[in-house]
Amino acid sequence: MENYTFFEDQAYLTVAEVKRYLNISLTAAYELSRSKDFPVCRFGGSIRIPKDAFMLWVKTRTYIPTSLEKLSRA
Repeated sequence: MENYTFFEDQAYLTVAEVKRYLNISLTAAYELSRSKDFPVCRFGGSIRIPKDAFMLWVKTRTYIPTSLEKLSRA
């Protein structure tokens, strides 16, 4: 959970920031925010995503082939 420097000083992200980080459409980011397993906080009409929970969510869904894992450790 270390490489997210473009929002390092924030505890929460907006849907637009999630969109930018994942390089997806804004519609896809809003759909993601409605997923049951996606970390989200709703404050009135605002949607905020806890940064650390989001990065963990991304990490648990990222598949890295064994051959690449070995290269990254070298």
